[in-house]
Amino acid sequence: MHMQPKLAFAAMLVLIAACSRERKVDWSATENFFYYEASSDVDGGVQLVYWALTDTPADANYKALADVEHYMDFVDGVDRTQLLAQSGNTKTIQIAQRVIGRQNNAKVVWTFHPETRKIEFKTEQSDLYYNEGSYEVIPSPDGKRSLVKVTFIVKESEYVNIPKGVLASSTRDSFEAAAKSIKKKTMGAAAS
Repeated sequence: MHMQPKLAFAAMLVLIAACSRERKVDWSATENFFYYEASSDVDGGVQLVYWALTDTPADANYKALADVEHYMDFVDGVDRTQLLAQSGNTKTIQIAQRVIGRQNNAKVVWTFHPETRKIEFKTEQSDLYYNEGSYEVIPSPDGKRSLVKVTFIVKESEYVNIPKGVLASSTRDSFEAAAKSIKKKTMGAAAS
């Protein structure tokens, strides 16, 4: 009878160790915007994690991701962007984006860390839903490809009741459209 708690504790330690290990990246794998994905419920919303394995260099990916005030020029689904404020490594952007079949207007604060190729974002105001999270761009060993690790925490706004499944699905769709747009922009920059 005393063995069961010990076995349960040992199993829990093995599970924690397995979960805490960093997932290995197969840099020779085919380009895949959903190389890895996971979701989990969080208080009032859902956390989504995507790893996009891309055939573009890390610096080009980071530069395109960091060009937030021009998303309307190259990200599918983004209709309008406006720089509201800028201070140090932070920009506040008003963005209009089509999600869940409607226009969402949001005020988003972006914080940039070019030395580590990381971007953090947090919605301050929104018509439909709140989103916060980060992008981290990791170069392949040969520098020709990159892995973009993305985390979203998505919660409904106080104005609209949107089920978690719909939030997760629309965020996934928006991420895929944005990833394809970022790739197209980086490929265009490489050609010129």
